[in-house]
Amino acid sequence: ASALEEQQYAEGQTVFSEGDPGDSMYFIVQGGVRIEKRAQTAGAARKILTVLQAGDYFGEMALLDQKLRSASAVAAGTAQILRLSKAAFDQMQGAGGVAGMSVLFAMIRTSSDRIRRLSTQLVVYDEVGKAIGESRDLQMLLDVILQQLSAATGSDWSMLLLRSQFSERFEVRSQMNLTLTPTQAEAVSNGQGFLGLVAQDPQDHLVASFDEHEPFKSCARLGLETASLVVAPIMLESQVLGLIVLGGNERGQFDVNALHLTRGIARQAAQAILNARHREEEQARSRHSRQYVRF
Repeated sequence: ASALEEQQYAEGQTVFSEGDPGDSMYFIVQGGVRIEKRAQTAGAARKILTVLQAGDYFGEMALLDQKLRSASAVAAGTAQILRLSKAAFDQMQGAGGVAGMSVLFAMIRTSSDRIRRLSTQLVVYDEVGKAIGESRDLQMLLDVILQQLSAATGSDWSMLLLRSQFSERFEVRSQMNLTLTPTQAEAVSNGQGFLGLVAQDPQDHLVASFDEHEPFKSCARLGLETASLVVAPIMLESQVLGLIVLGGNERGQFDVNALHLTRGIARQAAQAILNARHREEEQARSRHSRQYVRF
């Protein structure tokens, strides 16, 4: 405790910036921290890599390699953080005490977890990207998207809906471990319950407990809701093309990394889904317009 320095940050305040010298690591006591990276070498656009919460720590690689920061850390809401400097860390290691070794082994465990998660995400993006590039069949693309997301996030069930361009109705185009009754299927098609709320106000939702999540807890039930949900709209500009829904039977089953992965895949695939859907409609119109003459 004597080696740590307490710091307070407000929403959006930078803890450190990408390219800064690395001279310390940080422990989150309260609040959260977004780890962001510049989308381009020059420009203000940033991509959120992950959101860390109380109990997590970050910036630890600076204590080992002292290289420039590879990403920025920004407070997500009010955050209370403890800073461990490189000098204090070296002193702990030099003393050979239990505290120094505990910190070192924890760093190794966390790095292993993060590498494992990153590897999983890379596989998902690679497989979906391959499907986007190679598949001219919309159904195959949608199935690949849902299969990859379900496996990566450990969801108990999932479904991918596409919205009609001529009405407000939805169509279940892919589903895993989910069987809808005729009544449920009709309710889903009509965009009832939480689906309608997301369609009207297209935002991502990370639901740790459905019965407590605003505004879902007060909406009509579809009968398929489980304790945890990840809901991400598939959007192109302001147009809602569809929804990705992942369900978990346990409270708090999904974390922010599952939400960011689902959101990223939804954005990556949006244009490909729209293009494939146009091809599907053109083929249908072509079939309907054919005239058959019997000789």
